[in-house]
Amino acid sequence: MKIGIVNNRLGNFGSVKSAFEFYRHDVTMLDSPEMLAAVDLVILAGVGNFHTAVDRLRENGFWDGLNEAVLVQKKPILGICLGMQLFATRSFENGETAGFNWIPGEVQKIEDPTVRVPHIGWDDVDPCAPELFKSVRSNTFYFMHGYHFIPQDKSVITSTTHYGNTTIVSSVRKGNIMGVQFHPEKSQGDGMRFLRNCLEVVT
Repeated sequence: MKIGIVNNRLGNFGSVKSAFEFYRHDVTMLDSPEMLAAVDLVILAGVGNFHTAVDRLRENGFWDGLNEAVLVQKKPILGICLGMQLFATRSFENGETAGFNWIPGEVQKIEDPTVRVPHIGWDDVDPCAPELFKSVRSNTFYFMHGYHFIPQDKSVITSTTHYGNTTIVSSVRKGNIMGVQFHPEKSQGDGMRFLRNCLEVVT
């Protein structure tokens, strides 16, 4: 399988690339939307600001290219952290910004006085999609975010995480579109098993 990581220049993608290379897949950085045609699975990762990410994707042509690849060609995509949040209809991070609207819903700030925000560190995940969490031993993953995705259709939710009084959607799936709020590439054994399951699901 040939895997392409969208290079939106918002984060160090070395750990993401290494995680997929561990399973002996051909992994390449996608520097232009034309490169999308040559890969079997697209990874949309990154950390930082939602509005900045949207601007970057529009400036380099990936916005239209990803819409074509995901919605028309039905190419599988995995969004990681900010990448998953971009699937939403809109985000309210530093004002309102429109997302891809692939999975209708909103990205809102974690408003919970009982816990520290941003949510950084290891946390338990409660799965509701056995095929994605098969052989995952402790269901503990690494998080780093201050905003969270709230989908309109709860059937797309594949796992949740309880953080203080807030239920965070920690992963979603809608057909060829998969996303995780946590960082599987930073989550050691559980993260690697999760990525292996994602690869099995799309092949």
